[in-house]
Amino acid sequence: MTLRLLEKEVLELPPRSRVRLAEKIMESIDDYATPELEAAWDDEIERRVKEIQSGAEKGIPAEDVMKEARRALNETRRLPSARRK
Repeated sequence: MTLRLLEKEVLELPPRSRVRLAEKIMESIDDYATPELEAAWDDEIERRVKEIQSGAEKGIPAEDVMKEARRALNETRRLPSARRK
């Protein structure tokens, strides 16, 4: 089976099934990150938390982030696949 055919079949699944499959795929690559990459992300997260705690930066409410993410996702879904690349 080619990747293109697999993708076509997966996209025909109901949304809940696609989400479950996506979660399984993401779980399967959690160990992909190198220790150096994980350490770099840990450092970045710590730096950002300190900036927010000190007042140097302001956090964005999760509700606002999710609203924007949904808007961007819906916009992307409306674009023809050739324009997404």
